Amino acid sequence: MATRIVDHLAAEPAPAPSLGARDLSVVFFKASAFEFWEYHGTRAQLEAEGVIPKGSAWPKGDGRLDWEDARFRWSLRRTRPEGLKGPKKLWVGGDWWALRCDVLDRLDRVAARRIAEKKAELAAEIHRQSAAGQRETMARVERVFKAQRDRAFQVFKSAIPGLVAPRRARKPKAAEQ
Repeated sequence: MATRIVDHLAAEPAPAPSLGARDLSVVFFKASAFEFWEYHGTRAQLEAEGVIPKGSAWPKGDGRLDWEDARFRWSLRRTRPEGLKGPKKLWVGGDWWALRCDVLDRLDRVAARRIAEKKAELAAEIHRQSAAGQRETMARVERVFKAQRDRAFQVFKSAIPGLVAPRRARKPKAAEQ
C-alpha cells in the first residue's frame, strides 16, 4: 500500500488523487496557528497503518470519534473523497475517512514561537534605531551609491544576462517608420 505525503506549503502542490487511485495519503498542515496532519484513506488502510486503537467503535454517518493519548489528540470522521462532487449524502455513508492528529502542547509551542519571533523583531528594530544601527544603515547606503557610481562595476553588471532589465524607452522616430 503506497502512502502519499502532501505538504500544503510546498511550492507546487502534489496532484490530488483521482477516484481510481485511492492510496492512503498523509496531509501536513503547517501554518502559524495550525500544525496538524491528517490521514486520508479507507478503513482498511487506516487500520493497516496502526493509527486506530484496537476495538474502537467507528462513527456512523457524519459522526466523529475523538480520543487522546500521551502526546496527541486524534479525531476520526468521514470526509468527501477528492474529486467527488455533489451533496453530502453521496459520501456520508462511504468508506473514505480523515484522521486528524494534533500535538497536545501545540498551542504552547505556537505561542512560544510567536513570542520568540516578536522578541527578535523588536530587538532588530531597536538595533536599527540605535546609533550603531543608524551607522550600519548609512554605511550600507554609501556602499550602494558607490557601486552605482562605479563605471567598471556597472559595465560588468550589464554583461550578465537578465541581471539588468532592458530600458523601456521609445524607439527613435526614424526607426519606427
